[in-house]
Amino acid sequence: MPVTVQQIGKPTTPQSLGEWVKANTIAVAERALREEVGKGFDNKPVVVTDGTPRRDYGQVKPFGKIEFIRRPQMAEAVLWALDALRKRSPVRSGRYAQSHIVLLNKVQIEGDLKTALSNVKDGDRVQIVNPQPYARKLEGATANKKTGRGRRKAASKQARSGIYRVVHRAMVQRYGRSLFVDFKYVKLDTGVKVWGDQGGGYRTSGTKRTVKRVLRDQVYPAIQIYIKA
Repeated sequence: MPVTVQQIGKPTTPQSLGEWVKANTIAVAERALREEVGKGFDNKPVVVTDGTPRRDYGQVKPFGKIEFIRRPQMAEAVLWALDALRKRSPVRSGRYAQSHIVLLNKVQIEGDLKTALSNVKDGDRVQIVNPQPYARKLEGATANKKTGRGRRKAASKQARSGIYRVVHRAMVQRYGRSLFVDFKYVKLDTGVKVWGDQGGGYRTSGTKRTVKRVLRDQVYPAIQIYIKA
């Protein structure tokens, strides 16, 4: 619901024109929001001030714009993401596509997702993650700052750019103005360990220095979504 100000006339106070326009823009926006809330609009919408989400509308620039955006239902965003992930998943066995799970504050949701996510509060964190042990390989790997190794290609020819990374970018475009959406690797309580290079650690073998190999917890690609007041 963008708010615009037209035919505001001339300032009637000693304030500068810019200050007067700013004050009237805020007043009109607040009045418009009250009217829309009375008609059923979201009473805690996301504020977009001069194109920046969640910026205090009191900071609007003279001749700027204030928008109020309905908060999307968390269930709506999560179900959309799950559908996109399944469509992009490798289809050789179908196991990966069927393994996406949803966590609410790190606890897996069982049963009806729509009902479970209907009362998500500000600060609650929802994660979509795939616990298959090869899930990380399907995303490829970014360059390591310490070793200097380049990016590794994704393991699946069906999803050369990854799965979670691609859906994350699509979610930011679709929901980024009203929700925080993040891509990250997370640990799960699966007990799975993998061999990997210890960050910055070396062991000496004769006169040769080699990277130290250690067992560490497996990590899994995840999309994290949460609402911030």
